[in-house]
Amino acid sequence: MKTATVRDLRNNYLQLMKWLAAGEEIVITRRGRPIARLTPESTETSNTVDWSKSPAVARDRANEVCLSSDESLQVLRDASGRW
Repeated sequence: MKTATVRDLRNNYLQLMKWLAAGEEIVITRRGRPIARLTPESTETSNTVDWSKSPAVARDRANEVCLSSDESLQVLRDASGRW
């Protein structure tokens, strides 16, 4: 774990970014006391979404009633003043 001051954060931002890119955790201090902790973002996150596990996809829609365009318009009109 690396330590940097608030001044280091302001003046040597690029160096701190290099530390983060290398996987280092940085504690930011002010007058010798820790005030913040910078941690590198985890690279384990996926950029794709598995929609097959979504509850909206798995929901049974066999008995649901579809609204007509007039009914949908009425719902929108009823809800328009509440926000």
